[in-house]
Amino acid sequence: MTISRNKLAILINPPIYDTQYWARWSMPHGLLKIATWLRDEGYDLKLYDCLNPYGEGSGIPERVADFESYDAVRKQKKSVVVLASTEEREEQLSYKLKPNEKWKYIFGLPPHELEDQLLNYKNSIARKKYKSVEFWITSIMTYWWESTRDVIELALRVFPEAKIRLGGIYPTLAPWHAEKKLGIDPLLMKGVKLDLNNDAQMDRHLVIFNEVPAASNLDLATDLYDDKERPPYTILTTSRGCPHICSYCASNILNDGTKVRTRTFEDVIAEIKDKFRKNTRVFCFYEDNLLMKMQEFKRILKAVLADKSLQGIKIYAPEGIEIGVALSDRKRYLLKMRSDKSILATLSVETDLEEQDTSRASDIYEAFKESKGRTKRMFIKFEEDLTHGAVVVKEQTDDHIVLVVGDDDEVVLRKVMKENGRADLIYENEKQSSLGLYLVGVPEIVYLMRLAGFEKIYLPLETIKKETNARWNRSWNSNLSRFESLLVALEEVGFDTRKQNINAFVMFGLPGEDLEEIYDTTLYASERVGSVIPMLFTPVPSTDVYEQYRLYIEEHHFDLHHLNGKLFPFFPMLREQMKMKHPEYEIEIADYVRVESFMQRVNSKINGQSVNIYADTKVASTFRQTYSKYESFIKEWI
Repeated sequence: MTISRNKLAILINPPIYDTQYWARWSMPHGLLKIATWLRDEGYDLKLYDCLNPYGEGSGIPERVADFESYDAVRKQKKSVVVLASTEEREEQLSYKLKPNEKWKYIFGLPPHELEDQLLNYKNSIARKKYKSVEFWITSIMTYWWESTRDVIELALRVFPEAKIRLGGIYPTLAPWHAEKKLGIDPLLMKGVKLDLNNDAQMDRHLVIFNEVPAASNLDLATDLYDDKERPPYTILTTSRGCPHICSYCASNILNDGTKVRTRTFEDVIAEIKDKFRKNTRVFCFYEDNLLMKMQEFKRILKAVLADKSLQGIKIYAPEGIEIGVALSDRKRYLLKMRSDKSILATLSVETDLEEQDTSRASDIYEAFKESKGRTKRMFIKFEEDLTHGAVVVKEQTDDHIVLVVGDDDEVVLRKVMKENGRADLIYENEKQSSLGLYLVGVPEIVYLMRLAGFEKIYLPLETIKKETNARWNRSWNSNLSRFESLLVALEEVGFDTRKQNINAFVMFGLPGEDLEEIYDTTLYASERVGSVIPMLFTPVPSTDVYEQYRLYIEEHHFDLHHLNGKLFPFFPMLREQMKMKHPEYEIEIADYVRVESFMQRVNSKINGQSVNIYADTKVASTFRQTYSKYESFIKEWI
């Protein structure tokens, strides 16, 4: 049956206004799923991805084969913002900033160029006489809402009869704001109620919040990009939702609750194979909590490993993995050489019960409760010989296994039950090993991620202060001992934690913090991992933290764009808190700007590794001398 296409959907991923922007992974994932849905429903489509770093208008002179070369899109100065205030003004491009100011840029295709392109496109389609023209616009961060407003305004200037359909994170978290601030008198509508055949809806401008279920599991319409502009990666979402409610996180709002929903294994693998067959080699998992459906995710990784047609795949998870959840996974035991850390063989402790299908449970904890009390037999399983025949099983029972490595190095491993009902393997005769062998247990998920092609690991360190973690309701996941345990496991499976393979998120600019806490966390992270990623605190509308500070926000007349963490909106509160704690010291906004600079400087690379400023090297000594003023500054707070 031929579909009559008399409706046009123009899809726009707007530019953004900000002081900094990192363009990698900027593909408008949700918008591209909506595009697939609209095409299936009979729409013609046109895409304008203003943040595509691979486009002709991106400002990058040549296309580079390695997608990681694309960290930025074009930018131009827009205005000067005064930090921790509502003041913003235009200035000459040559203006010299004061210590409490930053440039605000337009990142991506500027609005005036987008308007020109829309005018040209309107002329090119004049003969088609579409019955209706609709603009489907995505909007991500709530503090980027201004560019969304400007794109809506110019879209209606070019197509006055068109209808706006706004979706994404911003309208989901702040529909009350989008209803009043965008100048379109929209109808607010939950995505589940959206009906393309309902004239009463389609005749209005729409602000759509939460997901549109009809599009949730569809493929991305990446064919809307010209071949030379198509991003060389794809975004995968295998699940939605997180069972936890952290005070600063909006996952439960975005997903309309805490229930975790998972796509089928077959659907995910089919998408990976299809994209790989079409020359996509880089896959980015964007999840609310990647490991919450642990067994499903491990099944995906094992399928990738087993499929020889997927050799060369690269996998990323830039949202990070939850440390506590990763450590809760069962262990994979690695038999290794001390001399070169090579892995000779792997083993596990199995049960004769099938692993729970957690997609039928609300979360992994419910699945664990369901399995308690069932009779099970535990036995040692020899998983793999990585030496092509040099490791041989000589003897095996449920409780022990004897391996022969090489000609005569005998390895005796024994199962030992723990109080929690799990079992450990111990290497009974390790001291007698002539080859210098040792056994280490690591979370199996970490081992599989390394084998399957994960390029980088992102960890939410956030802070080393226990009291702050407790205040954020994060003590279940992030603490120093867990962070260290996971780092050890990552090193054992082959990640170089001192290179940029391992990254740590550090929170910054939160009410109640002190500068000592920020410095201590940053210095600790820079000594342990390859890159420190500052997470400047932004109170997200609809979260507990936002409600907690609503009065402060209103008293300072802050709109959503003023709450961008890069502008230090909570500095006045932090200054008062510091003054009460240490009346002898008057903190200035410039101090926080220097801290931000410091967090970026510790990522400086020497020979591919971040600088360990505690090391006994000339580089480290020079770094300490350069930042010696911070040492005395920290002492003010001790």
